[in-house]
Amino acid sequence: MSEVDARSMRTVGWFGATALLPMVAAHVVGASAVDPVLDPISWYAFVPGGGEMILAGGLVLAVLGLILMVRMYRTGLAVGPLPAVAMIVFAVAMVLVGAFPTDPPGTAASFSAIVHRVSAATAFCVLPVIGLSLERSIGQPRSALPRGLRSAAIALGVVVALFLVVHLSLVFFASSGIFAFGLIERVGFVIMIGFLFLLAATIDRESLTAETEATGASTGHPADEQAFLLSGSRSADLVA
Repeated sequence: MSEVDARSMRTVGWFGATALLPMVAAHVVGASAVDPVLDPISWYAFVPGGGEMILAGGLVLAVLGLILMVRMYRTGLAVGPLPAVAMIVFAVAMVLVGAFPTDPPGTAASFSAIVHRVSAATAFCVLPVIGLSLERSIGQPRSALPRGLRSAAIALGVVVALFLVVHLSLVFFASSGIFAFGLIERVGFVIMIGFLFLLAATIDRESLTAETEATGASTGHPADEQAFLLSGSRSADLVA
């Protein structure tokens, strides 16, 4: 990690920890009412302050996603509208998850519950899109991270698709029908932050190499300086 300009990694670290804090607090406050293995995270909305904690966690992850989106484009690693659109959809979905609470157990699904559940599914669905679009925009990768990001995005997409097929009834009904759904959902939350870490690492490693080559391209000879001015940095080539 010594070669990596860890600005994005530090950002994900701070924001990821901040997003986890209200989730941990909700688990402590609702320990006697919500089973972390069987019950979904959204049921913490029924304990005092739980709804506010869910909203806080969603807001933090939404801001984190937007920060990474800006960095993708500022470093020239992202091109076209797809990464921005996908990340904006992710951010909006994370806000809606907290703004629209689910229904109490054993009740029919209301509009708020449907928005909550569809938003949660959407947030997971767009993450692979972001990873694949960023990987495709890196035409000449200088590390193994873009390939790892692609593999992780494909694996996450397959897992999310299979999970949604099994769990589709949750969009319209209160019960999930999946054993240990609460544990699976919590693992999914950690995977989401882990995927953002991988996205940040890819941004840092690839953008650092581009910046290093740009600053070190000139050797002091006029011919070399002229060649560099004509070729420009990798980021500039991507933006163009």
